[in-house]
Amino acid sequence: MADASMTEVELWLDRAQSGLKAAESLAGAGLFDDAISRAYYAMFYAAVALLSRDGLEVSRKHTAVLAAFGREYVKTGRVAPRYHQKLIEAFEWRQRADYDVFWNAGEDEATAIIRDAREFLRQIAELLKNAG
Repeated sequence: MADASMTEVELWLDRAQSGLKAAESLAGAGLFDDAISRAYYAMFYAAVALLSRDGLEVSRKHTAVLAAFGREYVKTGRVAPRYHQKLIEAFEWRQRADYDVFWNAGEDEATAIIRDAREFLRQIAELLKNAG
């Protein structure tokens, strides 16, 4: 839970962890579209935390965050390309889950995105710990 003494980075990470917990709960309740959306947002918030830590102000526009993450961390070799790919894929799944009324996610899709989100958050936490 956020308090006034938390830094912006900590607040974003707190939000990321909360999103991951929500995704897990939603998947457990069979709400797979919503679980995918929350898992993606957990990844998005973690990426924003890392960008914020490094003083990289980007708009909160999703495509801007995805592009900055790739440019600043993958192209520089600080993050393995698979993490950027996981973030992009989660964004695409989230778009489908939130906006394609003719499609419903299944348990397999939600489980995979949640697994990717957990791994992504661990990677971001490791980067923040090693640099801080």
